[in-house]
Amino acid sequence: MLDGLLRDDTHMIQLMSYYRMPGDTEEMVRQVTESVGLDGVEALIYGTEPAERPFRGVTKGVHLNYWPYWMDFYRGNAERLGEIFSGEAEICRFYGGHTPNQWISNIRANIRAALAERPLYLVWHVQECTPEEAWTWHFRYSDKEVLKTAAEVYRACADLIPDGVRVLFENVFWPGLYRMEPENIDFFFHELDDEEHTGLMFDTGHFMNTEPELASEADGAAAVCRMAERLGSLKTLIRGVHMSCSLSAAYRRGFVRKMPEHCTGEMLMKHISSIDQHRPFQTGAAKQILDVLRPEILVHELFDETFSAAADKVRIQRRAAGFDA
Repeated sequence: MLDGLLRDDTHMIQLMSYYRMPGDTEEMVRQVTESVGLDGVEALIYGTEPAERPFRGVTKGVHLNYWPYWMDFYRGNAERLGEIFSGEAEICRFYGGHTPNQWISNIRANIRAALAERPLYLVWHVQECTPEEAWTWHFRYSDKEVLKTAAEVYRACADLIPDGVRVLFENVFWPGLYRMEPENIDFFFHELDDEEHTGLMFDTGHFMNTEPELASEADGAAAVCRMAERLGSLKTLIRGVHMSCSLSAAYRRGFVRKMPEHCTGEMLMKHISSIDQHRPFQTGAAKQILDVLRPEILVHELFDETFSAAADKVRIQRRAAGFDA
């Protein structure tokens, strides 16, 4: 289904991110997306139970649940887990179980809930970063360690993915697909061993967060173009783009590389959102990125307090990318 619909140079599916709130209706979502010239939404589905009334008419993709730090749990590193969590009950709440097998069962249930929407694709984050590492920027695990283990987890779930649906793995600004290095991508897809059902969802903002000197949108587009050139033929693995702009280099250079002594969840989220800004592109840099990557799917990954307010940001970004006058 994905290949048949999307391998068509005359149309790129355009979506926006959407998290379903109580009281939302499919018609409301349709009206908002159509008002900004979109084909539907990429729904954020983090639960394990299918929606009672799936929004199948507007849901073209689903972003799966993700765990920023999971390697120590999967590998049974109790000492490291003890540094992060207050006890076994908190670990169980976070991963949905006491053991790696129970966690994988939780992932599988999330995939089944996502597939109930009948999407064309699923998005799977590939990253590993503990709260402390988000401050220190000193990481325990290498890209290849994360990629090898993530592929192992995927293979434990791959039997659920129907023909015609792809799992698109997303780069994050932490170990995993981090810098989109060709040797790491080649290694990862060899480990996945499922060419028919996998691909990449390239996140522009996440990639920009790995560049230490970006000062403008033009700088960001130039960095993406260099990355695409390095990828060579591997660039065809990029099926979709999560588009947003993040120019946080000054903040990344300036924050103290030490986790605050009493770091709350709110403090951590403020820190991460200062890095990963999710702002709309406002210049032709957006079009330059799309011209070089030529994705089949474009997701405007922009957020605000309401879905309609997020759509206003989509208008800005679509105009920058040359879609609206």
